[in-house]
Amino acid sequence: MACLFFATFGTASLALSGFLYLDTRSYGRKAAFEWVGWESKHLLSLAPHALRERIDASEDFAEGGRPLVLFGPDHAHRAGAQIPFPETAPVGRPFILTQPAEHGSRTLFSQLSRLQSGEYVLVSRSAKDLEALEKALVETFVWGMAATIVIGFVGAVIFGAGSLRQNDAITKAVERIMRGDLSERLPTRGVSADLAHLTGVVNDMLDQLERLMLEIKGVNENIAHDLRTPLTRVVGILERSLRKADSVEAFRICNEDVLAEIKDIVIRFSALLRISEMEDRMRRSGFTELDLARLLEDAVEYYEPLALERDIELRWERPEEPCSVEGDRSLIFEAVSNLIDNALKFTPAGGEVKVALMRDPPGIRIDDTGCGIPVDELGAVRERYRRGALKTGKSGFGIGLSLVDSIARLHSAAFDIASDAGGTRATLVWKPAVTAAGSLALVATPIA
Repeated sequence: MACLFFATFGTASLALSGFLYLDTRSYGRKAAFEWVGWESKHLLSLAPHALRERIDASEDFAEGGRPLVLFGPDHAHRAGAQIPFPETAPVGRPFILTQPAEHGSRTLFSQLSRLQSGEYVLVSRSAKDLEALEKALVETFVWGMAATIVIGFVGAVIFGAGSLRQNDAITKAVERIMRGDLSERLPTRGVSADLAHLTGVVNDMLDQLERLMLEIKGVNENIAHDLRTPLTRVVGILERSLRKADSVEAFRICNEDVLAEIKDIVIRFSALLRISEMEDRMRRSGFTELDLARLLEDAVEYYEPLALERDIELRWERPEEPCSVEGDRSLIFEAVSNLIDNALKFTPAGGEVKVALMRDPPGIRIDDTGCGIPVDELGAVRERYRRGALKTGKSGFGIGLSLVDSIARLHSAAFDIASDAGGTRATLVWKPAVTAAGSLALVATPIA
């Protein structure tokens, strides 16, 4: 590729040099012919004696000059330089005259004019200066092309070697990734701008692949860990029913216990399937413009009975004007519901959960006065089956925030939460830079 660029540049340089040479040569000859035409016109305007004096006073140089010659009507030489009459030359028009010289020949730009007396006057100008200029141009262009070839070849070698090093580094990184090292990333330093952009995009893809592979790798362990307890209880209940149940009522009670445990298992698998549905990115077609204020009002109305039951104040002030955003209404409602449900779950009686709508940029903020989340668990609560609430004795499958995170990724967004001893704040914000594309940004802000 470097040699191809070099050949293209060299061809362009050669074409430019040829154009300059031909243009300069043409301009020089045109100027010489214009001079002999002007000089002939001037001599024709002189009186016969003045013309003779001018010709006698002219000097002919052996290797150049501007010779003038006067011929009689019979073409005989009468005055001026020793140049024979050009028999085949046109009269009144410029032409090129070649004359023998000591070292070969010399070229003259000439014009033959006829006087009223029948005499002829020959005006000439040596082409020696123009030939010297043309020779200098040719030499300059030759040396210039030689320098271009050398510099271009060296540049091509250096550029090509650099490109090969970049490709080799990328190839080795890809080979390590193919051997199973998913933590390997393509180099972004020491590469050209276009490759740096490409490797950056590929590295983002590898981050996503590594995350998915780690989730797949741990899914069996997580499912086994999460289902071991309910399945163990099911086995225990069935064994007790076989040993101790002696009536239809006793069997019915055991069946109800087994059914409750199996329903929990079904709920967990349904949640897992829901997360997979979010992550396969097949529901972007459902993105529409929706009123965020109306969605929040519906979510608050849905959870008001639960808040009253737990003696928690659920605060919400509906704005007067709608707030339009782009997204899937059912998915955003589900994400908001999970966040409100978590806020109510971990807020003690007498506490407060506040749902607020932000305008610039549009977004949602949910604050609670609950127990908060330890700093070392903030980054892990979005993982599946991670139940930071176990320390508080609250029930849950550890899938809700994973579902919110999946909904965020479906909207090309990020999800985070902030917490301290005074409670937790979750903020969903549609950033202006991505609102037009329908992307949802979920970001965390510090609690005031």
